[in-house]
Amino acid sequence: MSGPKVFYRSEMILKDAVTRTGNTSIARVINNAFSRHMGAGLERIENTTIEWMVTYDEILFILEGPLTLEFEDGRHVCNKGDIVWLPEGTHLKYIAEGRAEYFYALYPVDWATLQGTTEP
Repeated sequence: MSGPKVFYRSEMILKDAVTRTGNTSIARVINNAFSRHMGAGLERIENTTIEWMVTYDEILFILEGPLTLEFEDGRHVCNKGDIVWLPEGTHLKYIAEGRAEYFYALYPVDWATLQGTTEP
């Protein structure tokens, strides 16, 4: 593993990620090259709805919104500065009527490998 590192926003490249229900863009910044435990990065979603099952623990910090998240208990409109906790097993919809962007941190970093799948 590596030592401390600064990741500058101007150097982060958002790459297309295709899910079963919609497309998004992700800059996977912290991966298993940096940490044995955590993953982190930026994600941007625009004018789409993505249905997802979280199979890891995840925290979102909303950088640009609004981003509507729909859980079993209803819809929650999240805006810049809001923090969201998504425990493993959460089923949700990410709903963007425009552009939304957030920082995410998740555990474990190798969730996809452990489940025999690939990240979108």
